[in-house]
Amino acid sequence: MRRALYAVVVAATVCALFGCGRKHREPEVRVRLAFWTMWSGPEERNFLAVLRRYEQTHPGIGIENLGAIRDDTKTVRAIVAGVPPDLFTLSDPLYLGPLAANGALWPLDEWFRGSGLREEDFTHASLSQCRMSGHLYAMPYLVDCYALMWNKDAFREAGLDPEHPPRSLDELADYAVRLTKSREGNITRLGLQPLSDLYIVNQAFGGPLYDGATHKVTPTDARNIAALKWYKRLVERMGGYQQVNGFAAGFGQAQGTNNPFFVGQVAMMINGEWNPYWCSRYAPDLRYGVAPLPPLRAGDPSPPATWLGGNMICIPKGAKHPKEAWDVLVWMQSDEAQLMFADAMNNVPNQRRLLGAKSLREGADYRRKFSVFLDIADSPRGGHFPALPISGLYSNEMMTARDLVLAGVKTPEQAYEDVRVRVQRELDRYPTRSAAGR
Repeated sequence: MRRALYAVVVAATVCALFGCGRKHREPEVRVRLAFWTMWSGPEERNFLAVLRRYEQTHPGIGIENLGAIRDDTKTVRAIVAGVPPDLFTLSDPLYLGPLAANGALWPLDEWFRGSGLREEDFTHASLSQCRMSGHLYAMPYLVDCYALMWNKDAFREAGLDPEHPPRSLDELADYAVRLTKSREGNITRLGLQPLSDLYIVNQAFGGPLYDGATHKVTPTDARNIAALKWYKRLVERMGGYQQVNGFAAGFGQAQGTNNPFFVGQVAMMINGEWNPYWCSRYAPDLRYGVAPLPPLRAGDPSPPATWLGGNMICIPKGAKHPKEAWDVLVWMQSDEAQLMFADAMNNVPNQRRLLGAKSLREGADYRRKFSVFLDIADSPRGGHFPALPISGLYSNEMMTARDLVLAGVKTPEQAYEDVRVRVQRELDRYPTRSAAGR
């Protein structure tokens, strides 16, 4: 009798622990979202961890990620074909305006107002870069910002105080000239890494690119012309357009041991917040500093100028589950989701309250340098490229104008006037009301 009773107890215990012949059942997935993202490799693995956390805290929702979508035209083709994902990241933020203008995105204003999210909780410009014509078409998930980085050993070699970065843009130019080295007529080190665009310099000069009140592009604003003249003069003083361009053509990839800043090919650069971590990984012995871009004039007490970017996430028209997709975007603004991805990606939270988070600032040396970016990310003088139906055209024209001026083909005034005429002609083809108001 005792043996029989014992057998019953054992059997009941086994059933309780492992189930009596029944397979363990995972929570039923009620809605499965398709998410197309630009990240690959370690970045994609970091983002997958975020998605898995959402699934844990939101039973019934499954998210399938398709990563490495670096070409936004693939997403555009899917939207046109009527088979878009539920959510997607924009690899190039310049696509936001054209997509919104053509009615390809869900306007998010009404959902935002009913979500409990507050505009004042978002860092400066993190939401405005997601808007076109006053309507919200994307949500940020972390932001990028730019600052000045300098090689302290190069400063010391040039007779400059390695602990004191330049105090004005003119002093920055003077330092760049002193830091530039040549041998037998050939550049061996540039004082300042060439800029792929001049938007942060325009921002430092206070130059706008667009006037929303008049629906006019403003490349010919006197401050933008002054910024281009400043940069042209700097390039000439560092050796001239041909020499500088030729030397920069041999630079290695930014993410890796051959980054020109890491190997001493440039002494200063204006770049983003991911670089301190990259330095710790690829150039751990490099002695460098980080500071906000200096003001136009020394002693100017204004907040620092910076240029902003970030990870924009959109919900396309035609998505099967737009409301559930919106719920994901709301959760991404939570402390947990923001800090989880910011810590893994070495990017800046777009929620203002988290810029002072100790977990992002303390610990390894690169964290302390990263904190400079956290300090400037909410600057009211942080700018971004305007979201317009012709943003891509406008940006390309601005970069072409810069090259023509540096090569001596056009004056700054001529080049930017040509940009204004061409871009405004195309912009005028679009109505001033947004796609959301149609």
